[in-house]
Amino acid sequence: MNTKRKIKGNVSLPVVRDGAIATPEWGDGRLIPVLVVDCSNRPDVRDLIYAHEHLPPGDVKVTWGRRQFQKRTVFLLLEFERPSDVTALLEFDITEQGGVIDGILHAHGVYLQPLESGARVIEGIDKGKILVEVPDTGFMPTWTEIYSRRLLKKFRKNGLSRAEASRATEEHIKRIRDIWRLRMHGESSA
Repeated sequence: MNTKRKIKGNVSLPVVRDGAIATPEWGDGRLIPVLVVDCSNRPDVRDLIYAHEHLPPGDVKVTWGRRQFQKRTVFLLLEFERPSDVTALLEFDITEQGGVIDGILHAHGVYLQPLESGARVIEGIDKGKILVEVPDTGFMPTWTEIYSRRLLKKFRKNGLSRAEASRATEEHIKRIRDIWRLRMHGESSA
């Protein structure tokens, strides 16, 4: 279903770096993407993230989409309702960050780590971050089609034949998804 929606105000939240975390204690051991975000122009988002260290989880509505006439990017709109009313738009370059988008969709979640907690995921491992649940919104089939087209175009531009590019696209997506399916298991007590 195509729905057009106008997003009011500057709600963009720049993604500075990305990575992933997997521990048996968080997310049932699944690998969960982490986005290091620059909150310098969005203190409301930074405050929301730090507030979650001392408050129960809040409510958030998530929407995947694309800007009209923009084929290179996909966005994730986060509309927090509790503990405060905050909206943030994360925009991803499909070619450069397609694996992260795929990871968010497979993990059904993403950590947001403010730049103040560390410029790299490892620097902020024990510092303020928020786990945002990203439930299945029905975007996965659309995403697979978008990602496949973008990868096919990239591989063709790099000199592969159509058949080679098609095989490379399938293999790339399979490998990315194999990584996101990995789970870390806790030590067994014997």
